[in-house]
Amino acid sequence: MRYHRVMRRPLALSPLHLNKNRPLRRALSRPTAEDLSREIETAWLQCRAAVVSGEKDIVKKLHQRAKAHDATTNFPELRRLLDSLRRYFPAPSRIEPARISPVLVPVRPDSLEERLFRVARGYWSMPYSKGYGRRLRFLVMDEYHEALIGIIGLQSPSADLACRDNYLGVPRENKLAVVNNTLDAYTVGATPAYAPLLAGKLVAGFLCSPRIRQDYWGIYGNRQTTQLKKRIPQPLLAITTASAFGRSSIYNRLKFDGRLLAQPLGYTRGYGTVHLEEVYPRMVEWLNSIGKHIPAGFGNGPKVRWQNIMNTLVSLRLPMKFLEHGICRQVFLFELVDNLHAVCNDEAMPSPIAFDDRAWGDFWRERWCLPRAERDPDWHEFPARIQLREALTPHSVDS
Repeated sequence: MRYHRVMRRPLALSPLHLNKNRPLRRALSRPTAEDLSREIETAWLQCRAAVVSGEKDIVKKLHQRAKAHDATTNFPELRRLLDSLRRYFPAPSRIEPARISPVLVPVRPDSLEERLFRVARGYWSMPYSKGYGRRLRFLVMDEYHEALIGIIGLQSPSADLACRDNYLGVPRENKLAVVNNTLDAYTVGATPAYAPLLAGKLVAGFLCSPRIRQDYWGIYGNRQTTQLKKRIPQPLLAITTASAFGRSSIYNRLKFDGRLLAQPLGYTRGYGTVHLEEVYPRMVEWLNSIGKHIPAGFGNGPKVRWQNIMNTLVSLRLPMKFLEHGICRQVFLFELVDNLHAVCNDEAMPSPIAFDDRAWGDFWRERWCLPRAERDPDWHEFPARIQLREALTPHSVDS
């Protein structure tokens, strides 16, 4: 597959870096304990009201606002990248459904693929996650149209996930060893041009691709785990993922070749920090003022943001209920070996599943893509490019 080389543009220095009075103004606006407590409670109440309403659009707006306040994301740069990579994000009218030819492509650092991944990731309303621990990223490209269909982002899973642990049935003393042979998919989805054709299902099915298992073993097979100090044995056993808004229409009943690809495990308990992302910069200012801020960096752990939010709640003597946003996400597990339970509980030799990428692409096109295009002849009128650009313009969520 041929890609056009795209020159990287130098980042412009933000005016904030040139403003000598900036630290003084920040100090004058530092929140008091009472102000910050009020902001946290207000954010929690607004989130709870949105969840109780049951409207996914309201919860999506909450995610968008959280993403807009992520100081680590350079939205102007992403928009410039989108302009330079425009040809890989075609208008739906340019796509011929019968000719879509999907292929899984790994993302390497400082590559065209990495820039495509970053732009596409900006489309999702979920706040950014750069991942932690073991990390892999993939694109699903359309070879015929030379366009981006979707992306997959993988990272080390949470050590504790009740519905996963109950499903595997592993004794507590062996759980970490098993979990270290799995990954969690923090991003799985289709770009706006392909989403109307149910390409989200296509991308999700590629979690079973042998390419992912091969890349995983090639990168991490000879490394030791941080906690157990043991080598990660081959192969990758499973991948977990969770829906963004309650029950998932993408993963449920996702079948191929007589196999249920995504096993539903249950729902998360609805705890997290997505509703506090807008308040987080104020938390950092306040923690700095009392000498309790934990900076990101080696030795401070992978979840610095979580630690700082917990430090804030404890220092302000606020109840832990403020971590309960109430968005219960449906959790799924993709089994990558045929004998997962025997491997986890009886030390059986793993037997990797058979999965053919090309056959999966053909199956998706006949099972979902072409029927959807026929049922909805106006699918190609979806304003994909407008939607993508608006997602990379965070001020649009404040209106």
